[in-house]
Amino acid sequence: MWHYSMEAEQISRVFVAGGCVFGIGSLCYYGLGMSGEVGAIDKAKFWPAEVRQRVSTTYGYFVSGLAVTAAAAYGAMRTEAVMRFLVNRPFLSLGVFLVGTIGSSMVCQATPYTAAAMPLKLGSFAVFSSVMGATLAPLILMAGPIAVRAATYTAGVVGALTLTAACAPSERYLYMSGPLSVGLGVVLVASIGGMIASPVSAVGAGLHAVYMYGGLVLFGGFVLYDTQRIINGAEKSHTYDPVNMSIGIYLDTINLFVRILMLMMGSGNRRK
Repeated sequence: MWHYSMEAEQISRVFVAGGCVFGIGSLCYYGLGMSGEVGAIDKAKFWPAEVRQRVSTTYGYFVSGLAVTAAAAYGAMRTEAVMRFLVNRPFLSLGVFLVGTIGSSMVCQATPYTAAAMPLKLGSFAVFSSVMGATLAPLILMAGPIAVRAATYTAGVVGALTLTAACAPSERYLYMSGPLSVGLGVVLVASIGGMIASPVSAVGAGLHAVYMYGGLVLFGGFVLYDTQRIINGAEKSHTYDPVNMSIGIYLDTINLFVRILMLMMGSGNRRK
């Protein structure tokens, strides 16, 4: 049996605190000029209006996507037929989730960011965010008030890491693309393996640890990478698409939220 030395919620708090300390430390290191390099946030004051608008629009879509997801989750929890479908037909609902999210995401990213195509682009983005929210509804319903605390913790982590990436030189974390892709593959394999292996076995518990704790570190790294990808793209790209650029950090946030929530739920169940 795999033994954990800390309670799940304690680990969540340590991760949140670590992310905040990392952000504040980086702010001091880069913001006070101790690194000897110019940070992205230092260059922001010299950004032309177009770059400022690109960055602010991207984060506007990011927040809007989260708001649609929250509204869809709330609506699904209030609709008996939807909850019955999600709970009683898990494999079919998984198929609907995969088709809905992958399909709408592909349509959204393939649609150009032009005035003529805006209804289709924003519509597919709304479908993507709504399906994500509806799929999360059973988990949030089971969590109850814990979901609010998990969302708060997630906001703290994402905010701290975003600040870290903004204070660092604008290409400092872009090199992480390769390692992050490898890590994503490892977490995906652990997720699939965890469905097959017995959860009470050492292998099953180990795979679960990789999926949960490795996923926390992985998607924390993705927040750093995607934040600087947004800044770099806003500064240098000739055809910048704020909707597409917001999807990356949106998915990072959702994945962090789900893991923090599951850890906190596991801690609460053990106390009972």
